[in-house]
Amino acid sequence: MINKVILVGRTGTDPEIKTIKSGEMAIMSIATTEKVRDKDTQQMKDKTTWHKVVTFDPNLSKTIKDYVTKGTLLYLEGQIDVSQYTDSTGNKRYNTSILIPRYSGVMKMLGGKQDKSIESVNKDAL
Repeated sequence: MINKVILVGRTGTDPEIKTIKSGEMAIMSIATTEKVRDKDTQQMKDKTTWHKVVTFDPNLSKTIKDYVTKGTLLYLEGQIDVSQYTDSTGNKRYNTSILIPRYSGVMKMLGGKQDKSIESVNKDAL
């Protein structure tokens, strides 16, 4: 079975870095945009979709912390992750995000601070 997602998009805000037991985790909001035809006017317009992206990989989190800012263009390979929780009123809620796994995830910066192009691939998997 395969659960793989490839995204090319820009960060909507500066990434959030949190400290966890194994080091640091990063949370980012990535926007992807596609052209769609408006039903009423038949004109092409942009449709933007926002994706929550998470990684628990401490090395990748450090790279994100050091180089990724709002507006950075990224190429990401990860997988869809759905978690379930119960809200304060007792209703089941679901949270969908893109997880960049430690051993099989990929992140390539296509633009960022000082326009440096860097690549961070999880070398542990090799």
